[in-house]
Amino acid sequence: MIVGFVISTFVGFGFYLRSGTSLTDTIAEVNREKIPLRRFSTFYNQVINSKRDRNEDLSPQVLNQIKQDVVQSLVQESVFYQEAKRYDIYVTDMELAQTLASVPSFQRDGKFDPKTYAEALNYGFKTTPKEFEESQRRQIAIGRLRAFILQGIKVTDRELEQEFTYLSQTLPEKDRDKTLEDFKKNPEALREKIRQEKSAHILNRWYQQLGSNAKLKMHLESLENRVAQ
Repeated sequence: MIVGFVISTFVGFGFYLRSGTSLTDTIAEVNREKIPLRRFSTFYNQVINSKRDRNEDLSPQVLNQIKQDVVQSLVQESVFYQEAKRYDIYVTDMELAQTLASVPSFQRDGKFDPKTYAEALNYGFKTTPKEFEESQRRQIAIGRLRAFILQGIKVTDRELEQEFTYLSQTLPEKDRDKTLEDFKKNPEALREKIRQEKSAHILNRWYQQLGSNAKLKMHLESLENRVAQ
């Protein structure tokens, strides 16, 4: 499966903000790493096109929120990728090639096809191979870092019992019997639910800590002027 660009839903990601002069092709600097305007435009247009294909609302208010979300996600990606590099997590050319080769939309007759790949990037993603592959390399590294952070998370039998008791006391009556019966038949499903909740909590705390130490210079005013042109 291809590693996609996802607008983050994590909360509490605070930064140390400093005002700065406009840089010609930069929307932000995160610990001195520059986020280019072209990267923003690529992802912004992908989100817009996806919503347009689903006939979703694209009012000025929605467009402005999308812009803010994409900028925030790119800033977060930069922070996380820098952290991945700090852990010496890098993605080799072979790893990247294997990931791309496994994507059905890049294949012809079940095999990776360079022409199909180039056409998909040009007409579908509206980006170049160099830009796309750099983005994928970053996302793969971030995914490996997340997996490393979460690898030690366990759910004990005691936690399983406590969660079952909690659900039996708090679930709406109309859903309670079926949900509890399902978990009795498949306790590992409940264990996985707890593990995911613990993972989300740990990741949020980790992201907040990273964000509080990040130094960010934004160039939103310049960005807005460029988008309006």
